[in-house]
Amino acid sequence: MASVTKDDLRRERLREYDAALTAARSPLAILALFARGREARAGGQLLEEAFAATEVAGVDAADRLPAAVWVALRQGDVDACLELLLRVSRVEFVLAAHEELDASYRLTKVEERRALPDVELLIGQLAAFLHIPRDVVAIIAGWGADDDRTAAEIETLLEQRFGSLAGSTGPSAAASTRAAPLAAGSSRADSASGRPATRPATAGPGLRMSSAEFSALLNLAPEQRAVLGTLVRQTEITIDADG
Repeated sequence: MASVTKDDLRRERLREYDAALTAARSPLAILALFARGREARAGGQLLEEAFAATEVAGVDAADRLPAAVWVALRQGDVDACLELLLRVSRVEFVLAAHEELDASYRLTKVEERRALPDVELLIGQLAAFLHIPRDVVAIIAGWGADDDRTAAEIETLLEQRFGSLAGSTGPSAAASTRAAPLAAGSSRADSASGRPATRPATAGPGLRMSSAEFSALLNLAPEQRAVLGTLVRQTEITIDADG
């Protein structure tokens, strides 16, 4: 049986390193879905700055991931995100080691190292930024993009916290759709109480907005956005002009 040389060991470690980089791509693609979904509900907020400033338990401020990572995620650019993570990572992979004489003529072990993407740090910072439990983000990141649960669960989590997207078919959008005929004077609440409709059936076209757009328009505080999100999911709302 042929002996294993240092070169053989190094080649094997290189294969392991490449496999680790490949394995990181799948969760990064899932985290990009989180970022893009949040961006779609941003309402003009500068999310990359807020992401970079997000406090992460057990992580020093100097070790937080920079705003550029969020930009790469919202663009869905897994390659750029991976490169950025490697550039700032403090996690290393030992490819090989050898001994050599130092300046004092003592044998010293020298290791050849390469950076690994710290996906765990990204999961933690993203979870803190989105106010989603870290373990929830981690388990979804492990499902993979082809899993039927992934996109639906991400949409649910983001809708619960930041509202529905305009034109979506989620609960908030359904409430908006049901509210459309009410603006034309067919309010079921008025019919049940015996009061006349507040608008004639010939009223002109109305303005339909998602809860996220309405929140951005009025610059609502987070607590107010949460209340609005609950209302549009559970009730039918029509806002009529005075007079």
